[in-house]
Amino acid sequence: MPLTDAPRDLLALATRLALEAGVELLGRQAGLSVEQAQTKSSGTDPVSAADRASERLIVTGLAAERPKDGVLGEEGARTASVSGLTWVIDPLDGTVNYLYGRPDWCVSIAVEDGEGALAGVVHQPTTGITWSAVRGAGATRDGRPLQLRTSRGLAEALVATGFSYLADRRAEQAEYLGRVLPGVRDLRRGGSAALDLCSVADGTADAYYEHVIQPWDVAAGALIAREAGATTVGGPGTPLPGGLLAAPAGLAEALLGLLDPSRKRVA
Repeated sequence: MPLTDAPRDLLALATRLALEAGVELLGRQAGLSVEQAQTKSSGTDPVSAADRASERLIVTGLAAERPKDGVLGEEGARTASVSGLTWVIDPLDGTVNYLYGRPDWCVSIAVEDGEGALAGVVHQPTTGITWSAVRGAGATRDGRPLQLRTSRGLAEALVATGFSYLADRRAEQAEYLGRVLPGVRDLRRGGSAALDLCSVADGTADAYYEHVIQPWDVAAGALIAREAGATTVGGPGTPLPGGLLAAPAGLAEALLGLLDPSRKRVA
């Protein structure tokens, strides 16, 4: 029997599938290497059999429980929505980390309605940590409610970011980096946008920005950050039309002042 459309039911399904996908990914990791992976956007942007297996597991589970919902998956899953709900899936965010044996990779699943993300979960299998949120109901880390760290100002901000695998875009991102780095405490590049957004939500970073990002990378993480109290800025008509920024309101404005020279700087 299909689950109800209650956000908590949808979150429970997303969480169950994220945990199952995490088990699948951990089981496959030992047999993979970066040399065995295929590539996507460039020769340094890998996709593995594990990415695809994780997406199959999640999509199959959704089809069994929610056959009328749409699906948008990083590895090619596309199904139009009949119900008005669409699941946005990153089956393995941080593939390079995964293939190198580093711990910063995760499974990200969000469900969206006409107003955006309704519920979302990010699960990090290497640590067992799970972040989740329902729109209007707050965010949690392993069931513990999250509240955004109070901003201490731009100069004391630890800022997470990410970079493209396309050389030309990296050159552009380096220009922005040159504006941001002198004005903040330090920068971190973890390799998973979903985990970076969760780090804003749980206070292990003060802010996150990235100039070009895909919807499956941030659908769940951005909701979690917002529900913890972050301001998110991104999309057409914003200073980051292809990207996203998440931070406490005042810090977000200050970072936008660094990223967009046409804006009035905020200390």
